[in-house]
Amino acid sequence: MISLDYSVIYQIVLFLILLVILSKLVFRPYLILLDERERKTTGAQADLGELEHEANRLRAQYESQIAQAQEAGYAAKEAILQDARQQREAVLNQARQDGLGIMEGVRRELASQMQKERQLATVEIGPIAQEMASKILGRSVG
Repeated sequence: MISLDYSVIYQIVLFLILLVILSKLVFRPYLILLDERERKTTGAQADLGELEHEANRLRAQYESQIAQAQEAGYAAKEAILQDARQQREAVLNQARQDGLGIMEGVRRELASQMQKERQLATVEIGPIAQEMASKILGRSVG
């Protein structure tokens, strides 16, 4: 059996003193380090989650802006194409009008030239016909 004497009391007192000293020098700093490490790990994980959320938000914002820019680009392109079509139609209409005007001028001039030639032919047809008849008949007609 164990006998209780003064040595047990000394051992208990020494154990308590050693417990207090080791608690202040070893156990508390170790527990503080563990808590600090846990806080940093959990904090880093929380920060990581926040950063991922922020990255997803920024990506969505970026994609939205890209889509808006593409829509604006398509709209601007369509507006430019529409303006070019209108200008092309205007140029073609002007060219048609100019062409019709030129053709009408040429027709008038041609008609005028033909009228002059007809008048000249009617004036000269008599003497030419007499000359041809006299050559064919071999004698002077007229």
